[in-house]
This record gives sequence, structure tokens and C-alpha cells, in this order.
Amino acid sequence: MKRFIVLVVSLIVGVGFGAVAAHGATSPPTNLKLVGDHWTAWDPPEAGPDAYLIQKGDTLWDLAGKWFGDPFLWPQIWDENRYILDSHWIYPGDPLVVPGQPTVVPDEGPPPVADLPPAVDVTPEPAPEPVPTLPEPAPLLPVATTSELHCSGYISAEAQLPGPMIAGQDLERRALGEGDVIFLNQGRNQGLHAGDTLRIRRWTGAVLHPSTGEEIGTLVRRMGKARILLAHDNTSTAVIEMSCEDIGVGDELVPWKEIPTPMMSELPPFDRLDPTPTGGPAGQIVAARDNNWVLGKGHVIHTDLGQHTGVSPGDVLLLYREREQGLPRMMLGQAVILTVETETSTAKVMSSTRESEVGDWVEVWR
Repeated sequence: MKRFIVLVVSLIVGVGFGAVAAHGATSPPTNLKLVGDHWTAWDPPEAGPDAYLIQKGDTLWDLAGKWFGDPFLWPQIWDENRYILDSHWIYPGDPLVVPGQPTVVPDEGPPPVADLPPAVDVTPEPAPEPVPTLPEPAPLLPVATTSELHCSGYISAEAQLPGPMIAGQDLERRALGEGDVIFLNQGRNQGLHAGDTLRIRRWTGAVLHPSTGEEIGTLVRRMGKARILLAHDNTSTAVIEMSCEDIGVGDELVPWKEIPTPMMSELPPFDRLDPTPTGGPAGQIVAARDNNWVLGKGHVIHTDLGQHTGVSPGDVLLLYREREQGLPRMMLGQAVILTVETETSTAKVMSSTRESEVGDWVEVWR
């Protein structure tokens, strides 16, 4: 019955349309205008990628027969293209949106459920598993303070050369420190100028290797920092801007150089019961700041691992002690190298499970 009604309505409209289109029963619009490269009475939209451009001789009736196999379905085309105000008149060059194939219910009604195609599973796909996000890397932190770096000291294998020295002081004090004014034994004639920044250092005793007994250099203590206020011909006036310990007449001065601070996020894992060698260069603790013999976390040590062994600031050292009778070595803790000289290095003990001492061994973590 529905099929019959659709066909009757379509036939009535289609016949009227067909008669008008064929016999010109209606008057064509007179307000033609040039749109693009063709004339039209309408305001067509811009053609989409799938649009059909009307050709000379086309009618909606003919196009419905061509596209749907049934010319009575021409209103389907008109319904999709409502810029056409009078369906009797279409113009070559105007675009048409092509409707999808219409669904026509047969006279006998819809097919029984048994004859319908199998239902399509429209259950939504399960949401994908969330991609695990990597944890943010731990921030890099300095392994030593500015004071620890500039007061750490080092072992020098070079001979001490004559240089600027503290020759006197403004105030009569036994020990000099930050803010005190000092006088140097060199001035403009020796290349010093007002504003120059100098490191104060002190040469101490010779360092003997704990295993061989040979002298490997002189322990140099970094004492502080001074700035020249006035430079005279052969003397200078300076002020102490930083002091690591008591400064005195006779201490030497050299040009100031910043010491880069080693940075790291965390120490590698340490197991005091695992004596397995890492494969890195190995050496010994040959001296310690302040001549400490019992060393632990926070102490500064000097080793015989230098530039000749390929170490650099920031390298991690394992501290250990050899046992007798072939027993596994005793793991003592970890240290990080602060500065490196030609044949020695200075490090800070970062962790300790028991005390270390001069003569204990160090091994670079690899």
C-alpha cells in the first residue's frame, strides 16, 4: 500500500513536471546572471568534490531515472538541492548533490525477521590500553657546594715558582679572613691591576705514595679569594673576599679560575657485599684534607688517578680495602671526583658503610 501511495504522489508531481519541462508550460525566470563560466537564475553553492555538474538537456526526471532506475524519484534530487527555487528549470553548469540510493518498502511490507540480514555487531571496540608514561628523570644536583670546591685543595707535581705573595696586612691580626685588607709584594710592573681577582693558596708538605713511598707531589691548599683594590708599581692593596681557613702572610696568590660543579641525579647502586670489580681504572687514596686518617661521608680525599688514567670530574669511585688470604675485598663506600690534575684527582666521599683511610683503594665505576 505504501508503495502505491508513493508512486501515485510521484506520478502526479512527475507528470506535471514532465509536461512543463517538455512543453514549456511555465515561464522561465528572466533574472539570469553569470556565475563563474555559465548563466543561471539561481545562487548555486560551490561544487563539492562529489557534485554532479548539470549538462545541457538534463532534467531532474531523467537524472532520477539514470541514478535510481526510477524517474518518479526526482523529488529526492530536488530535496537535496534546495537552491533550485523552481524544479522545472535547471541550468547547465550548476552543481547537484547526488542523493544516496532511496529505500523503497515493497507492497507486501517489510520482510519477516527471519529473512533480514544478520545483525551487525555495533559494540564499540574496547578502549586501548593507556600507554604507560615514563617517569620524569630525577633533577641534576651539584655533588659539592661552592665552598667545598674552592676549598678542596689538590696535589701539584710542579715546582713552586715565585709569584705574588701576601707581604703584610692592614690590621695586626694573627689570622686573616673575609673582609681583611692585605698588601701584596707585586704590582703593575709584575702585571697586576686594580679589579683583578686572585686565588689564595698555600703550599704544604710533600705527598708520598702509600704503596711505593715515592714522592708524587706537594699538597696545595686552596685558602680563599682576594680582589685587588689598588695596584702600585711594585706592590698592591687587596681585600679578602672569601676565606676557607685562616689566611696569613706568606700565602701565595694566582689568577682566579672558576671550578665547574659536577652534577648528577643519583649515585649508582652500591652493595657492600658485592666485591665484583667494575673494570674501571683503579688507584689508591694518597692524601686527605686536614691530614684526616679516618675518612667518611663528606670528607675530601686525593687519589693517584689523574688525567693519565682518563678520569674526569663527575666520575664515581668505589672505595674498597684489600683483605688478606684471598678473601673478597671490603667495600667501603662511594666518592665523586671534583677536580683532576695530571696524575692525581680530588674527590668527595658521598657514602660510606665504614671508615676509609689513606692507602685504601678506589676504582672508577663503569
